[in-house]
Amino acid sequence: MQSEMIAFGPVHLDIQDFKRSLGFWRDLVRLHPIETTDGIATLGADDAPLVVLHASATRPVQRGYSGLYHFAINLPSEPELARVIARVRASGHRFGATDHIVAKSIYLNDPDGIGLEITFETPDRVRSFQWKEGERSPLVMDAEGRRREGVEPLDVDEVLALLPGGDIMRPLPSGTIVGHVQFQVRNLEASYAFYRDKIGLIPSMYAPWARYGDLGAGGRVAHRIALNMWHGVDAPPQPAGAAGLRSFTMRFASQGHLREAAARIGNAETRGHECVARDPDGNALVMVPGDSVLEQPGGPHSLSSNSRTGM
Repeated sequence: MQSEMIAFGPVHLDIQDFKRSLGFWRDLVRLHPIETTDGIATLGADDAPLVVLHASATRPVQRGYSGLYHFAINLPSEPELARVIARVRASGHRFGATDHIVAKSIYLNDPDGIGLEITFETPDRVRSFQWKEGERSPLVMDAEGRRREGVEPLDVDEVLALLPGGDIMRPLPSGTIVGHVQFQVRNLEASYAFYRDKIGLIPSMYAPWARYGDLGAGGRVAHRIALNMWHGVDAPPQPAGAAGLRSFTMRFASQGHLREAAARIGNAETRGHECVARDPDGNALVMVPGDSVLEQPGGPHSLSSNSRTGM
């Protein structure tokens, strides 16, 4: 597998009801509790932390604002996606299912309305991918030379045919990662420039006519940070106390790459081995070197729910 210059560490979320949210992330998504303290829970796959819950919000996600659109948990195999789909379907929790050709995904919301994509990336199914100006969606040529849309209904039954055995409650396996983060932004050009020029991500698609753009990190799937303005231009940040993103973690390939990014940003705050910065929408980005110990509850991530948007 082609290595990428940046990977994701844990995503920190502000949530309202600790017990209710823990039930969603632990019992439905099936992340493993790594550490739980008063009002904070770190969950992951095996010992790799992926999500940290902070019971600090006083209201659910508010629609029509900038901020987190969704983040993705990437699974290591399609049978594991089948296991998740079977579990979610059996629970009665509402979900959507989409075939992006480059990935097979389901979408669901947590109890506070935080968006989650659970996906298995399938780059071998794609021959070419382009988004022509003025077109509402990208054009994909699959590996067999057929014209496809970038967003098609997922054949859920076809995926479920790969379900390994009857154990649908098995926790997410080793190799599960945070794969990408998508934001609703106020100004597409400014946010795209930040992740391209300051963080150093590689431009993939920039489609202002569709109010969308995304960037990659050098791997086979060029979709690591995605940006949209689907809630309108200059959408205000989430109001105080709203559930949503507290911070997200980017793990750089080396300390040198991290230092270069911090220097380009200019106002990043150094905290031990980490640097904390904010993108143009106020989203808190914690940058760490690839060989660092990524997570302990509290510490640099103990930002208040208001501070994540600069309020």
